[in-house]
Amino acid sequence: MIGSGISGLTAAWLLKKAGRTVAVVDKASVASGESGHTTAHITELIDSGYHKLISHFGENGARMARESSRAAIDQIAANIDELGIDCYFRRVPAYIYCESSKQRQELERELDAMHRVGIKSAKLVREVPLPFRTFAGLLVPDQAQFHPVLYYRGLAEAIDGHGCSIIENTFARDVSDGNPCSVDTDRGEIRGKRVLVLTDSPMSTRFLMHTKIASYRTYVLAATCTESIAPGLFWDTADPYHYTRTQEMPDATSLLVIGGEDHKTGMKRDTNDSFEKLERWSRERFSITDVRYHWSGQVVEPVDGLPFIGRSPLSRNVYLATGYSGNGMTFGTLAGMILSDEVLEQKNSWSALYDASRVKVFGSVTTYVNENKDYPLCLFRDRISPPEVTSLEDIPAGEGRIAKVNEERLAVFRDARGELHAVSPACTHLGCHVRFNEAEESWDCPCHGSRFGINGEVLHGPAVSALRTVDVSAEQRPKAKPKKTAA
Repeated sequence: MIGSGISGLTAAWLLKKAGRTVAVVDKASVASGESGHTTAHITELIDSGYHKLISHFGENGARMARESSRAAIDQIAANIDELGIDCYFRRVPAYIYCESSKQRQELERELDAMHRVGIKSAKLVREVPLPFRTFAGLLVPDQAQFHPVLYYRGLAEAIDGHGCSIIENTFARDVSDGNPCSVDTDRGEIRGKRVLVLTDSPMSTRFLMHTKIASYRTYVLAATCTESIAPGLFWDTADPYHYTRTQEMPDATSLLVIGGEDHKTGMKRDTNDSFEKLERWSRERFSITDVRYHWSGQVVEPVDGLPFIGRSPLSRNVYLATGYSGNGMTFGTLAGMILSDEVLEQKNSWSALYDASRVKVFGSVTTYVNENKDYPLCLFRDRISPPEVTSLEDIPAGEGRIAKVNEERLAVFRDARGELHAVSPACTHLGCHVRFNEAEESWDCPCHGSRFGINGEVLHGPAVSALRTVDVSAEQRPKAKPKKTAA
Protein backbone atom coordinates (compact mmCIF):
# COMPACT_ATOMS: atom_id res chain seq x y z
CA MET A 1 0.00 0.00 0.00
CA ILE A 2 1.38 3.41 -0.98
CA GLY A 3 -0.26 5.89 1.37
CA SER A 4 -1.14 5.41 5.04
CA GLY A 5 -4.49 7.19 4.98
CA ILE A 6 -7.80 5.50 5.63
CA SER A 7 -7.74 3.58 2.33
CA GLY A 8 -4.26 2.16 2.83
CA LEU A 9 -4.81 1.28 6.48
CA THR A 10 -8.19 -0.34 5.83
CA ALA A 11 -6.88 -2.43 2.94
CA ALA A 12 -3.79 -3.43 4.91
CA TRP A 13 -5.80 -4.50 7.95
CA LEU A 14 -8.27 -6.57 5.92
CA LEU A 15 -5.44 -8.24 3.99
CA LYS A 16 -3.47 -8.99 7.14
CA LYS A 17 -6.58 -10.56 8.68
CA ALA A 18 -6.82 -12.75 5.58
CA GLY A 19 -3.26 -13.98 6.11
CA ARG A 20 -1.39 -11.79 3.61
CA THR A 21 1.90 -10.05 4.35
CA VAL A 22 1.53 -6.32 3.80
CA ALA A 23 3.64 -3.18 3.90
CA VAL A 24 2.25 0.34 4.10
CA VAL A 25 4.59 3.02 2.74
CA ASP A 26 4.18 6.72 3.46
CA LYS A 27 6.33 9.73 2.62
CA ALA A 28 5.79 11.11 6.14
CA SER A 29 3.94 9.55 9.10
CA VAL A 30 0.68 7.63 9.41
CA ALA A 31 -2.29 9.62 8.10
CA SER A 32 -0.23 12.81 7.77
CA GLY A 33 -1.74 13.49 4.34
CA GLU A 34 -5.32 14.30 3.44
CA SER A 35 -6.80 11.69 5.79
CA GLY A 36 -5.28 13.72 8.61
CA HIS A 37 -7.06 16.85 7.39
CA THR A 38 -10.54 15.35 7.31
CA THR A 39 -13.54 16.52 9.33
CA ALA A 40 -14.59 12.85 9.45
CA HIS A 41 -18.23 12.88 8.43
CA ILE A 42 -19.03 9.16 8.16
CA THR A 43 -22.09 9.07 5.96
CA GLU A 44 -23.95 7.37 3.16
CA LEU A 45 -24.92 10.79 1.77
CA ILE A 46 -23.29 11.48 -1.59
CA ASP A 47 -21.71 14.85 -2.34
CA SER A 48 -23.37 15.16 -5.75
CA GLY A 49 -26.71 13.91 -4.42
CA TYR A 50 -28.58 10.71 -5.20
CA HIS A 51 -30.74 12.45 -7.80
CA LYS A 52 -27.61 13.03 -9.91
CA LEU A 53 -26.34 9.51 -9.30
CA ILE A 54 -29.61 8.13 -10.64
CA SER A 55 -29.21 10.20 -13.81
CA HIS A 56 -25.59 9.08 -14.25
CA PHE A 57 -25.72 5.43 -13.16
CA GLY A 58 -29.40 4.53 -13.20
CA GLU A 59 -31.52 3.69 -10.19
CA ASN A 60 -29.83 0.32 -9.70
CA GLY A 61 -26.35 1.85 -9.77
CA ALA A 62 -27.36 4.55 -7.29
CA ARG A 63 -28.90 1.90 -5.04
CA MET A 64 -25.62 -0.04 -5.10
CA ALA A 65 -23.73 3.15 -4.20
CA ARG A 66 -25.98 3.54 -1.19
CA GLU A 67 -25.63 -0.11 -0.15
CA SER A 68 -21.84 -0.02 -0.44
CA SER A 69 -21.63 3.23 1.54
CA ARG A 70 -23.73 1.67 4.31
CA ALA A 71 -21.44 -1.35 4.32
CA ALA A 72 -18.41 0.93 4.71
CA ILE A 73 -19.94 2.57 7.79
CA ASP A 74 -20.59 -0.86 9.26
CA GLN A 75 -17.00 -1.91 8.45
CA ILE A 76 -15.65 1.05 10.42
CA ALA A 77 -17.84 0.10 13.38
CA ALA A 78 -16.71 -3.53 13.13
CA ASN A 79 -13.02 -2.55 13.06
CA ILE A 80 -13.50 -0.39 16.15
CA ASP A 81 -15.25 -3.18 18.03
CA GLU A 82 -12.78 -5.87 17.00
CA LEU A 83 -9.67 -3.86 17.82
CA GLY A 84 -11.07 -2.01 20.82
CA ILE A 85 -10.20 1.40 19.37
CA ASP A 86 -11.22 4.27 21.66
CA CYS A 87 -11.93 7.00 19.11
CA TYR A 88 -15.23 8.55 20.27
CA PHE A 89 -17.23 6.69 17.64
CA ARG A 90 -20.95 7.40 17.82
CA ARG A 91 -24.00 7.08 15.61
CA VAL A 92 -25.55 10.46 14.83
CA PRO A 93 -28.23 11.85 12.51
CA ALA A 94 -27.35 13.86 9.42
CA TYR A 95 -29.13 16.96 8.16
CA ILE A 96 -29.04 18.75 4.83
CA TYR A 97 -30.68 22.11 5.47
CA CYS A 98 -31.62 25.26 3.61
CA GLU A 99 -31.80 28.82 4.89
CA SER A 100 -34.34 30.08 2.36
CA SER A 101 -37.61 28.85 0.87
CA LYS A 102 -36.08 28.83 -2.63
CA GLN A 103 -33.95 25.79 -1.76
CA ARG A 104 -36.75 23.63 -0.33
CA GLN A 105 -37.46 22.15 -3.76
CA GLU A 106 -33.87 20.90 -3.90
CA LEU A 107 -34.40 19.04 -0.63
CA GLU A 108 -37.68 17.53 -1.87
CA ARG A 109 -35.98 16.29 -5.04
CA GLU A 110 -33.18 14.66 -3.04
CA LEU A 111 -35.66 13.10 -0.61
CA ASP A 112 -37.46 11.42 -3.49
CA ALA A 113 -34.13 10.09 -4.82
CA MET A 114 -33.16 8.78 -1.38
CA HIS A 115 -36.42 6.87 -1.05
CA ARG A 116 -35.88 5.37 -4.52
CA VAL A 117 -32.43 4.03 -3.58
CA GLY A 118 -33.57 2.57 -0.27
CA ILE A 119 -33.02 5.26 2.36
CA LYS A 120 -36.59 4.93 3.61
CA SER A 121 -35.84 6.60 6.95
CA ALA A 122 -35.04 9.94 5.31
CA LYS A 123 -37.64 12.64 5.88
CA LEU A 124 -38.20 16.39 5.61
CA VAL A 125 -38.31 18.27 8.91
CA ARG A 126 -39.20 21.86 9.74
CA GLU A 127 -36.77 22.16 12.64
CA VAL A 128 -33.02 21.55 12.42
CA PRO A 129 -31.18 21.50 15.79
CA LEU A 130 -28.91 24.46 15.06
CA PRO A 131 -28.84 27.82 16.90
CA PHE A 132 -29.85 29.88 13.87
CA ARG A 133 -32.86 30.09 11.58
CA THR A 134 -33.26 27.39 8.94
CA PHE A 135 -36.19 27.01 6.57
CA ALA A 136 -36.26 23.21 6.27
CA GLY A 137 -34.06 20.16 6.64
CA LEU A 138 -33.64 16.69 5.21
CA LEU A 139 -33.02 14.29 8.10
CA VAL A 140 -31.18 10.99 7.58
CA PRO A 141 -30.70 8.94 10.78
CA ASP A 142 -27.91 6.52 11.67
CA GLN A 143 -24.81 8.16 10.26
CA ALA A 144 -21.61 8.36 12.33
CA GLN A 145 -18.59 10.33 13.49
CA PHE A 146 -15.33 9.67 15.33
CA HIS A 147 -11.92 11.13 16.12
CA PRO A 148 -10.09 10.14 12.92
CA VAL A 149 -6.51 10.28 14.18
CA LEU A 150 -7.29 7.93 17.07
CA TYR A 151 -8.93 5.52 14.63
CA TYR A 152 -5.92 5.57 12.30
CA ARG A 153 -3.57 4.89 15.21
CA GLY A 154 -5.64 1.89 16.23
CA LEU A 155 -5.52 0.42 12.73
CA ALA A 156 -1.79 1.12 12.38
CA GLU A 157 -0.99 -0.63 15.66
CA ALA A 158 -2.99 -3.68 14.54
CA ILE A 159 -1.22 -3.82 11.17
CA ASP A 160 2.38 -3.41 12.31
CA GLY A 161 4.11 -6.64 13.35
CA HIS A 162 4.04 -10.39 12.61
CA GLY A 163 5.73 -9.89 9.24
CA CYS A 164 3.71 -6.80 8.30
CA SER A 165 5.13 -3.31 8.49
CA ILE A 166 4.39 0.38 8.23
CA ILE A 167 7.29 2.16 6.55
CA GLU A 168 7.22 5.88 7.27
CA ASN A 169 9.34 8.74 5.88
CA THR A 170 9.75 6.89 2.59
CA PHE A 171 8.77 8.66 -0.61
CA ALA A 172 7.46 6.42 -3.40
CA ARG A 173 8.56 7.89 -6.73
CA ASP A 174 7.44 5.32 -9.28
CA VAL A 175 5.60 2.02 -9.60
CA SER A 176 6.45 -0.67 -12.15
CA ASP A 177 3.78 -3.24 -12.95
CA GLY A 178 4.94 -6.84 -13.18
CA ASN A 179 5.23 -10.11 -11.33
CA PRO A 180 6.44 -9.01 -8.89
CA CYS A 181 5.74 -5.28 -9.00
CA SER A 182 8.40 -2.86 -7.84
CA VAL A 183 8.14 0.49 -6.09
CA ASP A 184 11.03 2.91 -6.47
CA THR A 185 11.47 4.99 -3.31
CA ASP A 186 14.01 7.49 -2.04
CA ARG A 187 15.30 4.75 0.28
CA GLY A 188 15.50 1.91 -2.20
CA GLU A 189 13.29 -0.56 -4.03
CA ILE A 190 10.31 -2.42 -2.56
CA ARG A 191 8.82 -5.45 -4.30
CA GLY A 192 5.44 -7.09 -3.92
CA LYS A 193 2.91 -9.22 -5.77
CA ARG A 194 0.41 -6.35 -5.75
CA VAL A 195 0.73 -2.58 -5.32
CA LEU A 196 -2.16 -0.41 -4.18
CA VAL A 197 -1.65 3.29 -4.96
CA LEU A 198 -3.75 5.09 -2.35
CA THR A 199 -2.39 8.63 -2.41
CA ASP A 200 -5.52 10.80 -2.76
CA SER A 201 -4.55 11.82 -6.30
CA PRO A 202 -2.83 8.92 -8.10
CA MET A 203 0.94 9.24 -8.54
CA SER A 204 0.64 8.71 -12.27
CA THR A 205 1.50 10.51 -15.46
CA ARG A 206 -1.25 8.72 -17.36
CA PHE A 207 -3.27 11.60 -18.65
CA LEU A 208 -6.66 9.92 -18.98
CA MET A 209 -7.14 9.29 -15.25
CA HIS A 210 -6.49 12.93 -14.45
CA THR A 211 -9.15 14.08 -16.92
CA LYS A 212 -11.72 12.23 -14.80
CA ILE A 213 -10.90 13.95 -11.49
CA ALA A 214 -10.34 17.51 -10.26
CA SER A 215 -8.65 18.76 -7.07
CA TYR A 216 -10.20 21.34 -4.75
CA ARG A 217 -9.03 23.07 -1.57
CA THR A 218 -11.42 23.11 1.38
CA TYR A 219 -11.08 25.12 4.61
CA VAL A 220 -11.83 24.15 8.21
CA LEU A 221 -11.89 25.76 11.64
CA ALA A 222 -12.39 24.21 15.07
CA ALA A 223 -13.76 26.48 17.76
CA THR A 224 -15.40 26.63 21.16
CA CYS A 225 -18.83 28.23 21.44
CA THR A 226 -21.34 29.06 24.18
CA GLU A 227 -24.21 27.04 22.70
CA SER A 228 -24.68 23.33 23.23
CA ILE A 229 -24.82 21.90 19.70
CA ALA A 230 -26.80 18.70 19.21
CA PRO A 231 -24.78 15.72 17.96
CA GLY A 232 -25.11 15.40 14.20
CA LEU A 233 -23.64 16.02 10.78
CA PHE A 234 -24.88 19.18 9.05
CA TRP A 235 -24.57 20.48 5.49
CA ASP A 236 -26.19 23.56 3.99
CA THR A 237 -27.28 23.93 0.36
CA ALA A 238 -25.09 26.94 -0.44
CA ASP A 239 -22.57 26.92 -3.28
CA PRO A 240 -19.92 26.32 -2.12
CA TYR A 241 -21.60 24.58 0.79
CA HIS A 242 -20.66 24.52 4.49
CA TYR A 243 -20.44 21.46 6.72
CA THR A 244 -20.56 21.29 10.50
CA ARG A 245 -20.28 18.87 13.41
CA THR A 246 -18.96 18.70 16.96
CA GLN A 247 -16.01 16.68 18.22
CA GLU A 248 -15.31 15.47 21.75
CA MET A 249 -11.65 15.87 22.68
CA PRO A 250 -9.44 13.86 25.05
CA ASP A 251 -9.36 16.83 27.48
CA ALA A 252 -13.20 16.60 27.80
CA THR A 253 -13.82 19.75 25.78
CA SER A 254 -16.11 19.80 22.76
CA LEU A 255 -15.14 21.62 19.60
CA LEU A 256 -17.38 22.89 16.85
CA VAL A 257 -15.84 21.87 13.52
CA ILE A 258 -16.96 23.88 10.47
CA GLY A 259 -15.71 23.61 6.90
CA GLY A 260 -16.38 25.09 3.49
CA GLU A 261 -15.33 27.84 1.05
CA ASP A 262 -14.03 25.26 -1.44
CA HIS A 263 -12.30 26.34 -4.64
CA LYS A 264 -10.26 24.61 -7.30
CA THR A 265 -6.64 24.09 -6.30
CA GLY A 266 -4.28 26.74 -7.65
CA MET A 267 -7.07 29.08 -8.68
CA LYS A 268 -6.93 31.45 -5.70
CA ARG A 269 -3.93 33.41 -4.44
CA ASP A 270 -5.54 35.06 -1.41
CA THR A 271 -6.43 31.86 0.40
CA ASN A 272 -6.43 33.75 3.71
CA ASP A 273 -9.65 35.24 2.38
CA SER A 274 -11.21 31.77 2.42
CA PHE A 275 -10.39 31.34 6.10
CA GLU A 276 -11.75 34.83 6.83
CA LYS A 277 -15.00 34.13 4.99
CA LEU A 278 -15.41 30.82 6.80
CA GLU A 279 -14.88 32.43 10.19
CA ARG A 280 -17.27 35.26 9.34
CA TRP A 281 -19.94 32.77 8.23
CA SER A 282 -19.42 30.79 11.44
CA ARG A 283 -19.58 33.78 13.78
CA GLU A 284 -22.78 34.98 12.12
CA ARG A 285 -24.47 31.69 13.08
CA PHE A 286 -22.78 30.47 16.27
CA SER A 287 -21.64 32.22 19.47
CA ILE A 288 -17.99 31.36 18.96
CA THR A 289 -15.67 32.21 21.83
CA ASP A 290 -12.33 30.99 20.51
CA VAL A 291 -11.09 29.62 17.19
CA ARG A 292 -8.63 26.99 18.43
CA TYR A 293 -7.46 25.58 15.10
CA HIS A 294 -7.78 26.14 11.40
CA TRP A 295 -6.46 24.15 8.47
CA SER A 296 -7.19 23.26 4.89
CA GLY A 297 -7.29 20.02 2.96
CA GLN A 298 -7.59 18.75 -0.56
CA VAL A 299 -10.53 16.84 -1.96
CA VAL A 300 -10.60 15.08 -5.32
CA GLU A 301 -13.86 15.36 -7.24
CA PRO A 302 -14.81 12.62 -9.73
CA VAL A 303 -16.46 13.71 -12.95
CA ASP A 304 -19.53 11.49 -12.52
CA GLY A 305 -20.09 11.53 -8.76
CA LEU A 306 -18.47 8.24 -7.69
CA PRO A 307 -14.86 7.30 -6.87
CA PHE A 308 -12.58 5.31 -9.15
CA ILE A 309 -11.56 2.10 -7.36
CA GLY A 310 -9.89 -0.93 -8.88
CA ARG A 311 -7.10 -2.10 -11.14
CA SER A 312 -5.12 0.80 -12.59
CA PRO A 313 -5.83 1.19 -16.32
CA LEU A 314 -3.48 -0.93 -18.49
CA SER A 315 -2.05 -2.65 -15.40
CA ARG A 316 -2.21 -6.24 -14.15
CA ASN A 317 -1.12 -5.96 -10.54
CA VAL A 318 -1.33 -2.25 -9.72
CA TYR A 319 -4.52 -0.87 -8.19
CA LEU A 320 -5.69 2.62 -7.29
CA ALA A 321 -8.48 4.54 -5.59
CA THR A 322 -9.29 8.23 -5.96
CA GLY A 323 -12.14 10.71 -6.30
CA TYR A 324 -13.74 10.51 -2.85
CA SER A 325 -15.38 13.93 -3.27
CA GLY A 326 -14.98 15.02 0.35
CA ASN A 327 -16.49 11.76 1.61
CA GLY A 328 -13.17 10.14 2.39
CA MET A 329 -14.09 8.24 5.54
CA THR A 330 -16.82 6.29 3.78
CA PHE A 331 -15.30 5.92 0.33
CA GLY A 332 -11.78 5.42 1.68
CA THR A 333 -13.01 2.53 3.79
CA LEU A 334 -14.99 1.17 0.85
CA ALA A 335 -11.85 1.34 -1.32
CA GLY A 336 -10.00 -0.77 1.23
CA MET A 337 -12.82 -3.32 1.18
CA ILE A 338 -13.06 -3.56 -2.62
CA LEU A 339 -9.31 -3.64 -3.23
CA SER A 340 -8.63 -6.23 -0.56
CA ASP A 341 -11.28 -8.44 -2.18
CA GLU A 342 -9.63 -7.94 -5.58
CA VAL A 343 -6.20 -8.87 -4.22
CA LEU A 344 -7.71 -11.95 -2.56
CA GLU A 345 -9.55 -12.75 -5.80
CA GLN A 346 -12.87 -12.70 -3.99
CA LYS A 347 -16.02 -11.54 -5.74
CA ASN A 348 -17.18 -8.06 -4.77
CA SER A 349 -20.59 -7.04 -6.07
CA TRP A 350 -19.64 -3.33 -6.12
CA SER A 351 -16.37 -3.56 -8.07
CA ALA A 352 -17.92 -2.93 -11.48
CA LEU A 353 -19.75 0.19 -10.30
CA TYR A 354 -16.53 1.85 -9.11
CA ASP A 355 -14.26 0.42 -11.84
CA ALA A 356 -11.19 2.67 -12.16
CA SER A 357 -11.04 2.07 -15.92
CA ARG A 358 -14.52 3.38 -16.69
CA VAL A 359 -14.36 6.11 -19.32
CA LYS A 360 -18.00 6.86 -20.05
CA VAL A 361 -18.90 10.19 -18.47
CA PHE A 362 -22.63 9.41 -18.45
CA GLY A 363 -24.72 12.56 -18.11
CA SER A 364 -21.76 14.61 -16.91
CA VAL A 365 -20.39 15.88 -20.22
CA THR A 366 -20.69 19.52 -19.10
CA THR A 367 -18.82 18.78 -15.88
CA TYR A 368 -16.15 16.87 -17.82
CA VAL A 369 -15.56 19.78 -20.19
CA ASN A 370 -15.59 22.43 -17.44
CA GLU A 371 -13.11 20.56 -15.26
CA ASN A 372 -10.69 19.86 -18.12
CA LYS A 373 -10.61 23.20 -19.90
CA ASP A 374 -8.13 24.56 -17.34
CA TYR A 375 -5.30 22.29 -18.50
CA PRO A 376 -4.83 23.63 -22.05
CA LEU A 377 -5.68 27.18 -20.96
CA CYS A 378 -3.21 27.29 -18.09
CA LEU A 379 -0.53 25.32 -19.93
CA PHE A 380 -0.17 27.99 -22.61
CA ARG A 381 -1.62 31.18 -21.10
CA ASP A 382 0.69 31.25 -18.09
CA ARG A 383 3.73 30.94 -20.35
CA ILE A 384 2.87 34.00 -22.43
CA SER A 385 1.26 36.23 -19.81
CA PRO A 386 3.41 38.99 -18.22
CA PRO A 387 5.23 38.08 -14.98
CA GLU A 388 3.58 39.25 -11.76
CA VAL A 389 6.58 41.41 -10.85
CA THR A 390 9.33 42.92 -12.96
CA SER A 391 11.81 43.17 -10.08
CA LEU A 392 12.58 40.78 -7.23
CA GLU A 393 12.57 43.80 -4.93
CA ASP A 394 8.80 44.00 -5.48
CA ILE A 395 8.16 40.68 -3.68
CA PRO A 396 7.08 41.35 -0.05
CA ALA A 397 8.27 39.16 2.82
CA GLY A 398 6.09 36.09 3.27
CA GLU A 399 4.78 36.16 -0.28
CA GLY A 400 5.54 34.55 -3.62
CA ARG A 401 5.38 35.89 -7.15
CA ILE A 402 6.07 34.77 -10.69
CA ALA A 403 9.05 36.83 -11.81
CA LYS A 404 11.35 37.01 -14.80
CA VAL A 405 15.03 36.73 -13.92
CA ASN A 406 17.65 36.80 -16.66
CA GLU A 407 14.96 36.00 -19.25
CA GLU A 408 13.80 32.96 -17.25
CA ARG A 409 10.35 32.79 -15.67
CA LEU A 410 10.65 31.73 -12.01
CA ALA A 411 8.42 31.18 -8.98
CA VAL A 412 10.07 33.22 -6.22
CA PHE A 413 9.23 33.39 -2.50
CA ARG A 414 10.72 35.86 -0.01
CA ASP A 415 10.90 34.57 3.57
CA ALA A 416 10.64 36.61 6.78
CA ARG A 417 14.42 37.20 6.80
CA GLY A 418 14.28 38.62 3.32
CA GLU A 419 15.96 35.67 1.64
CA LEU A 420 14.66 34.53 -1.74
CA HIS A 421 13.70 30.97 -2.67
CA ALA A 422 13.36 30.44 -6.41
CA VAL A 423 12.11 27.42 -8.33
CA SER A 424 10.95 26.66 -11.83
CA PRO A 425 7.20 27.31 -12.09
CA ALA A 426 6.66 24.31 -14.40
CA CYS A 427 4.81 21.56 -12.52
CA THR A 428 6.71 18.29 -12.84
CA HIS A 429 3.49 16.38 -13.53
CA LEU A 430 2.36 17.75 -16.89
CA GLY A 431 4.01 21.15 -17.13
CA CYS A 432 1.42 23.74 -16.07
CA HIS A 433 2.76 26.75 -14.19
CA VAL A 434 2.19 26.81 -10.44
CA ARG A 435 0.60 29.68 -8.53
CA PHE A 436 1.22 30.95 -5.02
CA ASN A 437 -1.04 29.97 -2.12
CA GLU A 438 -0.70 32.74 0.47
CA ALA A 439 -2.22 31.02 3.51
CA GLU A 440 -0.08 27.91 3.25
CA GLU A 441 2.98 29.43 1.55
CA SER A 442 2.99 26.81 -1.17
CA TRP A 443 3.08 26.64 -4.95
CA ASP A 444 -0.10 24.99 -6.26
CA CYS A 445 -0.78 23.68 -9.75
CA PRO A 446 -4.15 24.77 -11.20
CA CYS A 447 -4.30 21.89 -13.69
CA HIS A 448 -4.23 18.67 -11.65
CA GLY A 449 -3.71 19.80 -8.06
CA SER A 450 -0.05 19.07 -7.35
CA ARG A 451 1.36 21.20 -4.55
CA PHE A 452 4.95 22.13 -3.73
CA GLY A 453 6.80 23.80 -0.86
CA ILE A 454 8.70 27.04 -1.27
CA ASN A 455 11.87 25.08 -2.03
CA GLY A 456 10.12 22.91 -4.59
CA GLU A 457 9.52 19.79 -2.47
CA VAL A 458 6.38 17.79 -3.33
CA LEU A 459 3.57 18.32 -0.83
CA HIS A 460 0.76 16.66 -2.78
CA GLY A 461 0.62 14.60 -5.97
CA PRO A 462 0.11 13.60 -8.67
CA ALA A 463 3.61 15.06 -9.16
CA VAL A 464 6.40 12.91 -7.73
CA SER A 465 9.40 15.12 -8.60
CA ALA A 466 10.35 18.39 -6.96
CA LEU A 467 10.38 21.69 -8.80
CA ARG A 468 13.85 22.61 -10.06
CA THR A 469 15.55 25.06 -7.71
CA VAL A 470 17.32 28.13 -9.08
CA ASP A 471 20.00 30.17 -7.32
CA VAL A 472 19.07 33.86 -7.39
CA SER A 473 21.38 34.93 -4.57
CA ALA A 474 23.35 37.12 -6.94
CA GLU A 475 20.18 38.93 -7.93
CA GLN A 476 19.24 39.83 -4.35
CA ARG A 477 22.63 41.30 -3.41
CA PRO A 478 22.68 45.11 -3.32
CA LYS A 479 24.11 46.45 -6.53
CA ALA A 480 27.46 48.24 -6.16
CA LYS A 481 27.20 51.98 -6.33
CA PRO A 482 29.14 53.54 -9.23
CA LYS A 483 32.46 55.12 -8.28
CA LYS A 484 32.62 58.88 -8.21
CA THR A 485 34.85 60.42 -10.87
CA ALA A 486 36.97 63.51 -10.43
CA ALA A 487 35.48 66.69 -11.77
